[in-house]
Amino acid sequence: MNRSSCRFVSLLLVTALALFTGAAAQPRTKSKEPCPDKKTYTGRYHNSLYGFSITIPAGLKGYWNSAACSPAGDDCICFTDHGRVIPLGGDAAIDAFVGYQMEVEWSPINYQRIEVSSLAKEKNVDRVKLLRSGWVRLHSLRARRFRVTFMRDHKNLITDHVLALHKGVLYELILRTSADRYETDRIPFQKIIASWRLTPRIE
Repeated sequence: MNRSSCRFVSLLLVTALALFTGAAAQPRTKSKEPCPDKKTYTGRYHNSLYGFSITIPAGLKGYWNSAACSPAGDDCICFTDHGRVIPLGGDAAIDAFVGYQMEVEWSPINYQRIEVSSLAKEKNVDRVKLLRSGWVRLHSLRARRFRVTFMRDHKNLITDHVLALHKGVLYELILRTSADRYETDRIPFQKIIASWRLTPRIE
C-alpha cells in the first residue's frame, strides 16, 4: 500500500472515530410511549386476554374502552383492556366491549330484557320500543341481536346490539346512533360484525 493510500485509510478511521465519539456524547433521549388510553387505533384490533379480534374499517379510529390509565414514571397502570369505542361522528359510535359473565344462569335473552327495561327507566327517555330481535351468528358463535328505538331529550335514537356468550365471557358489539343516521352507520357496523373473530385467550 502506498503512502497516499495509507493517509486515505487513516483519514477514514479518524473520521469514523470522531463521528462515533460525537454520537456517543449526545444525550440519549428515550421516547416515551403514551398510555393505551391516549392512543388511537386503526386496522386490526386483537384482545388476547378475552380472545377476540375485529378490524376497524378504513377511515375510522378506535379508542380505549375501559377505565382511564394512570401514568407511573415511564410506565402506565391500566385496568383490563375491555375493547374499543369507534366514533362515527356526532354522538354516534360503535362499541366493541367484552367482560366476564356475571351469573351462570345469565343468558343473552336475559340481557336483552334487562337492557330494554333499564332504558325505559332512564331519565328523559320515553317511547322505548323493541324493533327486532333474534338469533344470528357472530362468526363461530351463536349470538343475540336486538334493535331498540327510543326518544331521549326529544331525539329519536337507536341502539343495535349483538352479543354472545362463550366459556364465561360476554362479547358485545353495539351501535348507538340517531334514527336518521342508522342506515348510514349500519354499514361500518356490519363490517365490524363480519370481521369479528374468536381467538385463543392468554390464561
